[in-house]
Amino acid sequence: MSIELSATDRLREAGIRVTVPRLLIFQYLIDNRTHPTCDRIYSDLKDSNPSLSLATVYNVTEKLAEERLVTVIVSPDGERHYDSVTDFHGHFYCDQCGSIYDFKCRPDKMPECLKGAVVKSVSYIARGFCPECAGNH
Repeated sequence: MSIELSATDRLREAGIRVTVPRLLIFQYLIDNRTHPTCDRIYSDLKDSNPSLSLATVYNVTEKLAEERLVTVIVSPDGERHYDSVTDFHGHFYCDQCGSIYDFKCRPDKMPECLKGAVVKSVSYIARGFCPECAGNH
């Protein structure tokens, strides 16, 4: 699915009925590549959208993930983060500030011990200190 398509077109292409909350939250995720949690999404949107509830944010993000329009990233602290980039890539988690960054990697470089296995999913997560926090260690 092309990132160039509008949020509305991407929802329709996935067979999801376009509603105001779905469009609002999906567009937020496309525009904010910070891997936000539902709490962050709600916090950022609630003032300009007073009828939006936290439950709606949870329901919409789960629907978007179910339809593979967003990727769910579970951080080491157990929080669910959402990423609108669904192409294969890895994530770096900063142990100090909690930021999550994308990095490129190749899904075709599987370990030799998995030859012959049916691999249903692969994720790459690196942990450490981001460039800003690394100076403090």
